[in-house]
This record gives sequence, structure tokens and C-alpha cells, in this order.
Amino acid sequence: MRTRIISNALRYCSILLAYIGALALFVMMILTAVDVVGRYVFNTPITGTFELTEFLVLILIFSFIGFTQAHKSHVCVDLLVMNLPEKIQRVIDLFNHIVCLIVMALITWRGAAKAIEMLVVGEASPNLQIPDYPFVFFLVVGCAVLCVEYIRDLLDFFNHSKESDTI
Repeated sequence: MRTRIISNALRYCSILLAYIGALALFVMMILTAVDVVGRYVFNTPITGTFELTEFLVLILIFSFIGFTQAHKSHVCVDLLVMNLPEKIQRVIDLFNHIVCLIVMALITWRGAAKAIEMLVVGEASPNLQIPDYPFVFFLVVGCAVLCVEYIRDLLDFFNHSKESDTI
């Protein structure tokens, strides 16, 4: 019962982040279009468009990584693996999930440390002086959601293994 509540909360968090990412993409599209029109029609580009686009791309990427993992939509090239026996495929899949979880956990940990450092130092973008740390914290949240998705996948993997052993 408790795991279902946690799973539903995680799903809600992934969906919320996906909406934030879609909004970031929309804002980036509008910003780019207005900047191009301003630059070539009125000869007055928007100051800081490049910086804003960098921040929006970060939001876009890290808002969708957990959602994409939840829907098993990440790019996968399995030309070699698909010809192997199913047990070996499952071992490779397990190894892949464990390695990805470790790497993303390290990125989450170091990202949090970097965001705190940026907050303390007061690091900001060069032209608009927008603080950098909120965007790095967003990276941390996106990676943390992805880590939880990998943990959920690993739990599903082991639950499926137990079920197939009892059958």
C-alpha cells in the first residue's frame, strides 16, 4: 500500500516536471522567434537570449529524463543484445540499470554540492546576472527523479525474478 502511494507520488512528480519541460520548450521557442525578428527586422536583438536559452535547455533536458525512463522511451541500441538468450539479456539489463543508477546518483550528489557552492559564492550569468544555482538545483531534482525511477525498475526486476522463480 505504501509503495503504491510513493509510486503514484513519483509519477505525479515526473508528470509535473514534464509539464515544466514543455513550458520551457515553449518559452524557448517564443524567445528565439522574437529575438530573430528583433534582430533582423528591427535591428534590436533581445539582450541575454543566449543565456536564457542555456537555462531553458537545462530545464528541458532534466525535466524529461525521469519521465522518459518511466515510459521506457530512452534510446536503446540492442542489435547485439537482442540475439542473446533471455537470461543474458536480463543480466545485461540489470547491470545497465545498476551502472546508470550509480552514475546518476553521483551526478545528483555532486550537482547538489556544486549548487550549494554556487549559492554561497553568488555565481550568476555574465550578462543578465541571473543566479546559476536554481538551475543546478533543477538538475539535481531531475537526476534524483531519474535515480528513483532506476530504483523502481530494479525493484520491478527483482520482483519479476521472484515471480518467475516460483512459477
